[in-house]
Amino acid sequence: MASQSQHAHQDIAQMHLEHAYIVLAGDKESVRAARWNGIPPRDRQMLAHMSGIGSKKGDVPLQSLNALERGKMHCEARRLLKQLQTVLRCAQGGELPSQFPAASHESDGIAA
Repeated sequence: MASQSQHAHQDIAQMHLEHAYIVLAGDKESVRAARWNGIPPRDRQMLAHMSGIGSKKGDVPLQSLNALERGKMHCEARRLLKQLQTVLRCAQGGELPSQFPAASHESDGIAA
């Protein structure tokens, strides 16, 4: 079990090193902009709307958002993450819908 934990720590350390190299290779703002562009436009629009800055701001390049707008989206995203954790817990379980019609036991000899 210790080796799995050790491998996990090594993987995390490697991930941090790779991230540091990316940041050193280019500036942080270009990394942020690339990540922003990787988010589906619909999701960016929804977050911008929920942040109170207008859904149209989700379509603009990251560099055109000022610090206040980014801060509002940051706070809203944190709030939304907390709510989504609750949604994940609530969405577990429940009754499965029946995909198949009830079996008639005429052919298998089982009396109902």
